[in-house]
Amino acid sequence: MPREKQKGLSDSEKEVLLDILEREGREKWLKRWKEHMAILSNLDVLSKDKGEQEKILRYLLLRVLINQQAKFEKVREMSIRISEEFTDVLLSEPYKISESELFKVFKDVAGEKGSLLYRVGALGGIKPISLFSYRFKAYEGFIRWLNENKLKFVDVIVKQLQNKKPIELFNFLNTHSVLESGWVGNDPKACRMFVNWVVFLFNEIWEQKVAKMEETLMIVDGHVGKVFCRTGLLEEVLYESKRPYIIQASKIRPWIEEIVSRFGKIPFYVDNGAFYLFEDGYCSDLEPNCKDCPVNKLCKKYLKWTAYQIWDKDAFHLR
Repeated sequence: MPREKQKGLSDSEKEVLLDILEREGREKWLKRWKEHMAILSNLDVLSKDKGEQEKILRYLLLRVLINQQAKFEKVREMSIRISEEFTDVLLSEPYKISESELFKVFKDVAGEKGSLLYRVGALGGIKPISLFSYRFKAYEGFIRWLNENKLKFVDVIVKQLQNKKPIELFNFLNTHSVLESGWVGNDPKACRMFVNWVVFLFNEIWEQKVAKMEETLMIVDGHVGKVFCRTGLLEEVLYESKRPYIIQASKIRPWIEEIVSRFGKIPFYVDNGAFYLFEDGYCSDLEPNCKDCPVNKLCKKYLKWTAYQIWDKDAFHLR
């Protein structure tokens, strides 16, 4: 795997830059979190009632499962549309929803071939509707498992998080005998994102301290990895052999996690802060707006590093 060494920031510069990313991530996330989660209007996400929390957690699980490899705007539309169409049965007994009804909603939102939701050419011949189907089946099977064992998802989560690290909840969900078929990859970003959302909700919204925000996980999609490479937070970069300067975000994640941990920053907010530099139009793949960027004075501006070879306004991400 090709790698390149570069001159990095000093430790004092790294700490200042990470402070900025953490602050930006926290401030903007607190304003946008309901939009990112695509919270339904009929769910009271501020409620301390366990029954309402149960519904929210089940909904968010489905949301992140179908989010993988999808166009983020369509995922939000799909999540809301399915929930409106099937109401409470989606969260209580999704296995009672007929495939014909489910697929009708899928095609209404994603198009006849599903290409409005999942990019067909990137799926290796798998039809988008098949991709959606097996992810929904994973969700459906997990809810059936909860019901058959007379378990509440909220209690399962609290048990996994109580006096443990968020990584333990991640490991439980990622390797669950029913749910694991719905994740993409061995270390799925979607599962990491769900765990972070859960820790955030319990700590900051539901005021139930079951885990620390300081122990949240790094998601590190291509855009986050790009920021760490361009700024000089990393002194070494791994990139793809067939596409020069396209970084290997998943491969450099451990290095990024180590830096964030070493300086005692909150991973979830640093990750979001780096991502927002892309989402807000600063650190784009082509023609970045360095002049107005919040980290302009510190960034090394190694602009050759990109997250995707060709800029696409419908770029795929998980936020």
